[in-house]
Amino acid sequence: MKIVVVGAGKVGYSLAQRLAQDQHDVYVIEKNGDRIKNLENNLDVNLVQGNGSSIALLQEIGIEDIGMLIAVTDSDEVNMLACMLGKAAGIPKTIARVRETEYENDTNALIRERLGIDLFINPEMVTAQEIYKILKTPAALDVEEFASGAVRLVEFKIRNNHDIMGIPLRSLTLPPNVLVVGILRGGEMIIPHGDSTLEYMDNVFFLGATDSIDEVESWLHETTRPTQRVVIIGAGLIGRNLTVLLENDGYDVKIIEKDLDRCEQLAAMVDRSIVIHGDGTDIDLLEAEEISDNDVIICLTDDDKLNLLVALLAKHMGVPKAFVRVGRLEYITLMEQVGIDVAFSPRLLTSGQILRLIREDENLINIFTFEGSKAEAVEIEVTEKTSLINKHLKDLKLPGKSLVGAIVREHQTIVPKGDTVLLEGDHIVIFTLPENINTLLAYINK
Repeated sequence: MKIVVVGAGKVGYSLAQRLAQDQHDVYVIEKNGDRIKNLENNLDVNLVQGNGSSIALLQEIGIEDIGMLIAVTDSDEVNMLACMLGKAAGIPKTIARVRETEYENDTNALIRERLGIDLFINPEMVTAQEIYKILKTPAALDVEEFASGAVRLVEFKIRNNHDIMGIPLRSLTLPPNVLVVGILRGGEMIIPHGDSTLEYMDNVFFLGATDSIDEVESWLHETTRPTQRVVIIGAGLIGRNLTVLLENDGYDVKIIEKDLDRCEQLAAMVDRSIVIHGDGTDIDLLEAEEISDNDVIICLTDDDKLNLLVALLAKHMGVPKAFVRVGRLEYITLMEQVGIDVAFSPRLLTSGQILRLIREDENLINIFTFEGSKAEAVEIEVTEKTSLINKHLKDLKLPGKSLVGAIVREHQTIVPKGDTVLLEGDHIVIFTLPENINTLLAYINK
């Protein structure tokens, strides 16, 4: 598909990179010449310096065969204008990055439709919701749901589970209706088989029925205490969105922020949460606020090094778990190696959500990416138009390394076997590597 990305900031860069990997014909429009030069040296895409809301520029690119326009500049207004003009000029799908939350509620759905924008994407809200979801499963590093919540995929790290290490998966007795679908080891994603083993510090992906997945924590002998008390460093947009989500769900939240205006803005948004004007690196302040009594610290400033420093300091003082926002993607693996429990990138989360819309077809229900795009999980509905209907799993020739991890049939979740037959109406979840995704979807839809 021919896709135009307006804006070459962090989100635009990550998105263009992913789209190029998926072999789309990508055009990036950016006013800033320095950003254009940065992309010239790093990405194989078509670069255009100029105004993304210019019809003349879109016509010069060839507007008649543009399949999608994605506007991700730092300005909500520019993004909406680019999408409105693009839609008016005949571009089928448009996506706008919009930070203002008032555009997201159902009341304004009609307004969005009239503006000609198919999706508003709010990176800060997407990030806050992802953190909130992970906090609901205290020992997990990532959590995603499929088939309207019937299937859950959860990522755990193997630490003190010595009785399951080094044993072939075929010899392990997992909780019922649960399957190991991926193992991240030394930065490499492994699609496992019966002889695969779990080793110390592996990140392991478990997929299965939601009620059974809840048993994996006890199977792993995880004794993580329930998360109730949360301290947040940084009251920017992510911090404010997350604080409201957590307070509404009954969490005890404490926020530390250096900027007084941000403190006052957040204080006006919450009732029970405690907003502290101060420096999160101040040890005396952290001790005075009894930070060690909290279950998790979440560092959300724009400074990667500061986030890492505060998180490690908090863990040294006794906070069990640390989440860190990361701007530079190459830091994610490093942070996990030095003891950070969850390192996340808002731009990766945002680009992943946009990719779901780009890859939409009538059979693809959902798609999620994991560990900085090292793996993907897709939910497919089996219909008469797919190549899967009425076939045994053992007869499927899925491209590359792919694993069918779960089948939902008439509200029941099935862990599949080789002789399982796929029926019309089944929802199946496939765990695969990113380089296989296009050929996988092509195989399913042939």
